[in-house]
Amino acid sequence: MSAPVLGIDLGTRYALSAVPVKGKGVLVVPSRWGGARTPSVTALTQSGWLAGEDAARSEMKNPSTTWWDMKRKLGSPWRARCGRASYTAEDVLVPLLTLLREDAEAFLGTFISSCVLTVPAFFSFAERSAMGRTARSSGFSSVRIVNEPTAAALAFGIMGKFLILDYGAGTVDISVVESEGGVWQVLESAGLPTSGGRDFDILLASSLNQKMKLPRLEDNSALWRALLSEAESLKIALSSCASCEWTPPAGVSCPSLRVTREEFEDLIRPSIEQVTTAVRRLWMRFKPSKLLLVGGGSRIPLLRALLEERVARPEHLNQCPDESVVTGAALYGISPTKERLLIDVLSQDLGILAADGTPVTLLEKGLHLPVRAERHFYSVGNGPFTMSVFQGEGSSRRIIASVQAPEARKDEEITLSFSVDSDGLLRIDIIRSDGRVSSIAPLELGEGVPPSPTETTEEAKGLERRFARLSVSLSPAQQARGAALLRTMKTLGDGDYSSEAFDSLERMISEMERVVR
Repeated sequence: MSAPVLGIDLGTRYALSAVPVKGKGVLVVPSRWGGARTPSVTALTQSGWLAGEDAARSEMKNPSTTWWDMKRKLGSPWRARCGRASYTAEDVLVPLLTLLREDAEAFLGTFISSCVLTVPAFFSFAERSAMGRTARSSGFSSVRIVNEPTAAALAFGIMGKFLILDYGAGTVDISVVESEGGVWQVLESAGLPTSGGRDFDILLASSLNQKMKLPRLEDNSALWRALLSEAESLKIALSSCASCEWTPPAGVSCPSLRVTREEFEDLIRPSIEQVTTAVRRLWMRFKPSKLLLVGGGSRIPLLRALLEERVARPEHLNQCPDESVVTGAALYGISPTKERLLIDVLSQDLGILAADGTPVTLLEKGLHLPVRAERHFYSVGNGPFTMSVFQGEGSSRRIIASVQAPEARKDEEITLSFSVDSDGLLRIDIIRSDGRVSSIAPLELGEGVPPSPTETTEEAKGLERRFARLSVSLSPAQQARGAALLRTMKTLGDGDYSSEAFDSLERMISEMERVVR
């Protein structure tokens, strides 16, 4: 009997896992709390790391050390701070993936070392590498990655040409897939990273906050977290009813409020219009025969109405829209057979910036995976040099990695090789004229990214706001001392000393807040 492969749909709001079981098809793994899905949340408490339901329940007590939405922060300079320690998004996600693995092992009664992870189609190579490293740190020795809409296509098993819109909590993916004779070929994929259902929760929570006439709430405040949870419940309810009576959380002196679907649709219409336009563009280009919607956001009546009006009537699905992606991931983990062959495509251009800043594309969007390309360059100076690797085109182009190249002679010919495997992971080889090769393995891309100046600045501003609120309770001498410490922290810059200065100042302000309260 072959070892089981766990399919994982690590959603922004909820995570699901599934396994293929002989004679039973694909089964969604129940969580240890008895549900089919696990909240995609982790928390660091005095007793250690928590994940899933336990982390969600501790959120009101530990709002500043409870983290959602980590998937969208993978491969970025973001850091979670907890006292003197700081953690990357990879570190924060490890307890959650470990939890999913342990629940699946308990469900099957056997150890699991292999998994298939789904990611948004537009995920950069740095984000994919970070996802793979996170899975390795969670106890998986074999990791494969598949795009979310591609996994959904496998789950449906539909023949012909069709368009899949995956409307999740954090991301929106659109893929056109053609299937014939057991071969699924992705013709094109596109994504919108800031139009997911979680963004709708934030819009609705902000609207509720305004209706209660409260000041703007900090992201880490317990009341804001409670409003987000209430907004998610209201969003779901308004998909099946025209209005809801909403009672504000305990402690807020405000009468019940009526929230209508019309009000909610006014908030989300710009994003829905953007998604509808993107779907129509691909629909007109490829002229598929079916429109399939998956993900929790696919239940929003406004989305379905606009798509039916401007594109096509969405098809009825043969399975739960929330489980199609994880089902496809489980199927993808089965060893390839003649009955099932998947051909995916590169979703964005890939290249480097030349010495003068000119973008040089090595691999173009739409190429079938796996794919490899080589390009010859000449060194413009003596010594080591840095190459900036970009992904995307035009205004959407972004730097995904800075590659440190070995020392070279001026005018030396250097061959740069980019290869992308069927999982969408990038390998970079730098080949010198004497045959020496320097390589960056797929799971090493973007490893150890330092905090960006923007991230550091936002953290400093947060401390400034907290100190400003305390100032009214401090003496002039204490106010002057605190202001001097803030200036010193900014002067130290973004290195190790800056981190130590931030931690020291954060501890001081936390202690002052405790005393003042």
